[in-house]
Amino acid sequence: MNDICRRWRPGTTALACALLLVAMPAKADDADNGATVPAYDRPAFGFGTSALPPGGFAVEQGLPDWSLAKQDGVRSSEFFTDSLLRIGAGHGVELQVGSTPFNWLMQSAGGVAQRVTGRGDTTLSVKVAPPSGNPAWSWAVLGTVEFPDGENGLRLPQRAYTLGATVAQQLNERVTLGYFAQWQRLGNHGSYQLAGNYGYALSKAWGVYGEMVGLHQSGRSGALVGAGFTYLPNARLQWDISFDRGFVGTAPAWMAGFGVAFYFGR
Repeated sequence: MNDICRRWRPGTTALACALLLVAMPAKADDADNGATVPAYDRPAFGFGTSALPPGGFAVEQGLPDWSLAKQDGVRSSEFFTDSLLRIGAGHGVELQVGSTPFNWLMQSAGGVAQRVTGRGDTTLSVKVAPPSGNPAWSWAVLGTVEFPDGENGLRLPQRAYTLGATVAQQLNERVTLGYFAQWQRLGNHGSYQLAGNYGYALSKAWGVYGEMVGLHQSGRSGALVGAGFTYLPNARLQWDISFDRGFVGTAPAWMAGFGVAFYFGR
């Protein structure tokens, strides 16, 4: 299996490496009570710099996401329903459970093709988003354990551990810069990623972002460039679409996503 084509969000796909990207930390006012809803973690490869309030929860779902990779003569194409449940556990603390309920993976090499379908691995994560003394800056860390319990051909060979950190800088009401770093350990192998993100609010409902991503794993490096849109008809619902293109090294050739996120809580 191609290890370089796994979408970053830890464990939410079945392929076996980690990519990264900062998600634009957009917020919106809840029309019902004026409350501010924390940023959704979709789209892209990273996570927002805020945690859900205690008792609140969100469901984020790919409809689906897709990746295409070509490496060492193997072509891998995968569609997957990237699912994430987020639960506010305390002030600045959030628990997450992720998986891919359905995956469709096609691999071909030397004129021979193999198809694998089924459920991907399960992940458990803890996000910590401390308060910031400067309203222009926010940050969070996310620790994840991925359990190799998916279908054969889709799961990791063993348990994986991931630690990521994201920082957002709000330049003004419309422009946000994001910075991201992540480390993952799988057995005796480690992978490292860095990313930069530029987010722009076109309106209260529409947002757009662009990003650059660099990754390194097992002596191989690569880079991607990407962009995406978000649409929030209200604070409790977000639609998204995104794409990334590998342009150097062993990065995936293409990655794309279409999804939705719902927030439930006060």
